[in-house]
Amino acid sequence: MQLLPRLASIGVAGVLESFGVGGMTPPRSQQLLEEHAAAISYGASGGHRAEDLPDLIAQKLREIAVSAGFPENMSQVARAKFDQEAAIVLAAMPELATGESLRDDVWAFIATIAAPDVTAWRFPDKAEHRFEGGVRNVFQRLWVRGSVLDRGEGADDRWGLVKLLSEDASVQIFERPSIASSRPLAMALAEGWVRMAARVGRRAMEPIMRRATKVFRVRNEVFDIASLPPDEREAMVAECFDQAWRGEPEAAR
Repeated sequence: MQLLPRLASIGVAGVLESFGVGGMTPPRSQQLLEEHAAAISYGASGGHRAEDLPDLIAQKLREIAVSAGFPENMSQVARAKFDQEAAIVLAAMPELATGESLRDDVWAFIATIAAPDVTAWRFPDKAEHRFEGGVRNVFQRLWVRGSVLDRGEGADDRWGLVKLLSEDASVQIFERPSIASSRPLAMALAEGWVRMAARVGRRAMEPIMRRATKVFRVRNEVFDIASLPPDEREAMVAECFDQAWRGEPEAAR
């Protein structure tokens, strides 16, 4: 297994502070590596150090960003295009199909050291949590989306959920641990969103999705929705969306 470099939270804070007027560029971040070397680590065992892999990942991310308009085009359309394509590419990379990708500090290294310019372009406010690992890390969130919403190599539209789901819908799913931690629940809710959006239109979906997610979470406390057979799970999700669309009381809890 290839072991990726890890950057501790204190290292993220130190590097961000040190960027200064030189800007968030890869050459500058590489210069800062030695200064903050104590915050860099690797897994003690289980594989070999893949020191060049972050650069390969960053290269792919930068190519996707350039195709979306980086660095001049900072529109929401351009950044949404980047999110979709990057989620697919990251999820499909065999090098990331290991336990290393589950580590927050690995993604912190990629966002802060390997591709800080892309991170700053995607989130111009340069909020620290976009560089730190976690559900809001600029790239980690995309890898999770792509990995969870992958319908499988044999599917007719393998990446359909990644392409169709809105940013708000993705946030509703992946920033709620009770849903995001269960692939069957996340997939069911995403598929339900796509079906409802086809009925009422994407523009109407934001309030519906938020209410449906509340209903879904309440029902999941009563039923173990993930353990239901797929057809029953689909029916349960459809009921949640219908109830949210009608605006019934439980949907507003």
